[in-house]
Amino acid sequence: MRRWWFRMGLALLGALGSYVGMSVLLFTMSASRASLSQQPHEWLPLNLLEPDRRLLIIAPHPDDEVLGCGGLIAEAVARGIPVKIIWLTAGDGFPGAAMLVSRTTPDAQAYQLLGKTRIQEAQQACQQLGVSRENLCFLGYPDRRLWAMALSGERPVRSPSTGYTQVAYDACPNRARVYTAPNLVADLREAIIAFQPTDIFTAHPLDDHPDHMAGALFTMEAIRQAVQSGGLRQRPGLYYYLVHRGNWPLPQGDHPNRTLLPPVSMGQSGWYYFPLTPETLERKRAALEAHATQYALMTRFLTSFLRQNELFQRADEPVLYYRNPVDDNPALHLRPEGDLSVVQIEPQQHGLEVKITTRKPVETPFQVELNLITVDSRGRWNRNRWVYRPGADALPARVEGNTVRLWLSRPNLGTQRAAYLVVQTRLYGVELDRSGVLPIPLSDAGWDSPARATALLSVPSHSR
Repeated sequence: MRRWWFRMGLALLGALGSYVGMSVLLFTMSASRASLSQQPHEWLPLNLLEPDRRLLIIAPHPDDEVLGCGGLIAEAVARGIPVKIIWLTAGDGFPGAAMLVSRTTPDAQAYQLLGKTRIQEAQQACQQLGVSRENLCFLGYPDRRLWAMALSGERPVRSPSTGYTQVAYDACPNRARVYTAPNLVADLREAIIAFQPTDIFTAHPLDDHPDHMAGALFTMEAIRQAVQSGGLRQRPGLYYYLVHRGNWPLPQGDHPNRTLLPPVSMGQSGWYYFPLTPETLERKRAALEAHATQYALMTRFLTSFLRQNELFQRADEPVLYYRNPVDDNPALHLRPEGDLSVVQIEPQQHGLEVKITTRKPVETPFQVELNLITVDSRGRWNRNRWVYRPGADALPARVEGNTVRLWLSRPNLGTQRAAYLVVQTRLYGVELDRSGVLPIPLSDAGWDSPARATALLSVPSHSR
């Protein structure tokens, strides 16, 4: 009898595995077909190469500058347009690459060697693109810890790979700066003011990599502080480039005659395209190959960005309504309870009312985590965290179909200069979906008056 139950259990596990595997396969095939059927008729040309332009590229890691903007950089330099590149980290947290450079199980010294190696690779890559050394800036903050820095605020973080708690590379002008969010933003703000860019390009807040999402947050805040300080002659345009989003770009691999298409879940409109000539594409390829540690391990993925064009999205000013991409990966396809659809924020005098809509009602064991990051007039960071658990009384909530209305008590927001909200859904502690960074407008939101001000915010919807 016991053997019979054992066999039945194996059979059920096999059937469940087959169901999940087939569902994932069908979803992937459907998503690929939908993505490749897109037409760029709603894309806008990126016309930013006039003589009076100054382009600043902000990359979370060495190689992101080439993946997202390599062709744009090469073409701008060829036309005599000033280009500066800033790397937030040295890319020193990748175990596979650390093992590659050390030829052994990586320890702290191996990761430190990796950081130095990747800085050198970035310098060689930019030589291929024509960018001079004086226009390269490495800030050296910890790889794979930028989001932890954003949440930690004033408290220093330690890199679990290198063991460093402060910037330690000789190539970094801010050597010995402690790993905190205010320090990183201050370094970035000073670099922005010194360069006076007309246009800034940084990682997309909807990028799957937490460092990239945090990079977008740090860039937003650095620009805000630079503008508020009066250090900028004009407010620069802000553009996002995407690197990580599910199995994007499609198809994977080296297809230089194909068009780079956006993820189908993020829509067609709202994208700017920058066409690459054959000569520019070859320079981008040479720059990409200069990132040897990454190219050796991820050739198929990296060469997926060697296409006929590059794609960018302009960061819109706060508007009344944004949607979140839905049904954009197999996990969310199978568990739509965790698939964010809309995040709606209603600022009130003594807190926030947040309405979160998912494709199906959030039920146990799903959870919703909300992180509110605020910055005051002195540049000090603070974080507030709430977790909504269906059926629990810890957080005031009202359920209306697929929408949960949550009340977040946060007095004195009127004393803050900036506020950013990130909403995440989790299943057994594993993140399923996130909203990206949602900047909350404070200047005219009426925080200090009884009047209700409403700002409907979420990640950009490009199907409007």
